[in-house]
Amino acid sequence: MMKSVFPHITALLLLCFFSTPFYSQYNWDIGIKAGASNYLGEIGGKEKARRNFILDLKPKSTSYVFGGFARYKFDDRWSINNSITYGQIRGDDALSTNEPRVWRNLRFKNNIIELSSRAEFNFFVEPDLGGRGRYDKEFKSYIHAGLSCFYHNPKGSADGNSWHSLRPLQTEGVNYKRFGIGLPVGIGGVFTFNRNHRIGFDLSWTTTFTDYLDDISTVYNDPTNMSDLGASLANQSSGIVPENESLNFVAGEKRGDPTHDDSYIYTTISYSYFLQSRNKYYKKSRSKFRGNRRGSRSRIRRVRAKF
Repeated sequence: MMKSVFPHITALLLLCFFSTPFYSQYNWDIGIKAGASNYLGEIGGKEKARRNFILDLKPKSTSYVFGGFARYKFDDRWSINNSITYGQIRGDDALSTNEPRVWRNLRFKNNIIELSSRAEFNFFVEPDLGGRGRYDKEFKSYIHAGLSCFYHNPKGSADGNSWHSLRPLQTEGVNYKRFGIGLPVGIGGVFTFNRNHRIGFDLSWTTTFTDYLDDISTVYNDPTNMSDLGASLANQSSGIVPENESLNFVAGEKRGDPTHDDSYIYTTISYSYFLQSRNKYYKKSRSKFRGNRRGSRSRIRRVRAKF
């Protein structure tokens, strides 16, 4: 089903990305962003079984994300933000405080290329920060939700040094897709100064429709169905499990949790430049306040642009 739906979702996302009216400079800001990435899935976690959202985050698994974006403002409340990002997520059972996960002894990293389009709603707007009447500093807080399309390629390692692509090895006997769909939601804020420069903060949590960002979902595959490399990366519990424990890390036994798909969190700081031009407010005010006395010099009232 996902194979048939995916091209339509991708086309919709590209349409959202490119259909916004680029000719209107007044409402655009274009910028870059960078920050930290985290992941929620089967690897790592704390002492309890898998928990949702930030309850299983491991700070030591934090990695990086960076990218660029273009944001179009429809009015003081609504904007659409189109972005492309490159981020890495990673995890290691050795960092977990859950003993069965530590004994499983798996680790991964995954570089994700994401194209997203999201709507932003400004629930708080202060157009004249400081109250000086100059309107050259503004602060907005927003919530956002949207749609993303991403490419990913999880890699595994037995020693944390040599990394191998896991999808071709089919460690669980599944040939999952490298492309996926996500639903990003979050919160952020943007501070505008000198009318054109903007500094932003953004927290975005993307829920995906795949459980294979970390290459783990269901049960252990029969090692005879894999290459030697695949078998060695699929099951790394040998020599880790204490002798007095009855856990079996063998073919057909539980390896992951297929009832929950994977997700990732990006926390970023951004800088953007706000593009301003003569707009409808400027043109209306110019014609309205032009002097009409013969022989007198025309008077023009320039209205300070909103941003």
